[in-house]
Amino acid sequence: MFDNNVVKASFMIDAAFAGIERRKAEESNSILKYWREVVESIKSNARNGENLGKNLASHSRVIDLKNGILLVEADHPAWIQTLKIYQKYIITGLCRKVNGIEISSLAFRLRGTNFELQAARNEENSKKLQENLQKKLNEEQQIYENLKAQQSEDAESEKPKEMPANLREILDRLKNDMLTKNN
Repeated sequence: MFDNNVVKASFMIDAAFAGIERRKAEESNSILKYWREVVESIKSNARNGENLGKNLASHSRVIDLKNGILLVEADHPAWIQTLKIYQKYIITGLCRKVNGIEISSLAFRLRGTNFELQAARNEENSKKLQENLQKKLNEEQQIYENLKAQQSEDAESEKPKEMPANLREILDRLKNDMLTKNN
């Protein structure tokens, strides 16, 4: 195997591809193959004879498939928007062509960005988010308690005030007039 610290290329290739499952490699090859075929089958209603499907296929490519989400890269936002319009058609076509594949939706990225599909959030970002939410919750709880205390103080301080004498006389007369007229 080793001769004067030289490693055969075949051993290096075997080591590099040892972790790749054959089924997943075949599945990804068939997705790549049928992506172009399905997208090129999209027909345009344009009178100038433009082939929308071929344009879409030449301006997009499949990047990744995780958890039933197919990540597609396009070189302009307009192509992404057009692919979104035909998303259901593309998913149905790929699922029919590739046996055993499950694609629930498409995700898009603009060429040149580093967006990747992740199965779970980064633990550090999740922890920071949780700390920020806890801090905001504590602040809002403190505000609520302050308002509640202030309301109870206001309720205690608000004792019934004595009515002015002239208003009391008017109301008493009105009351007497009402009682005497009903009888």
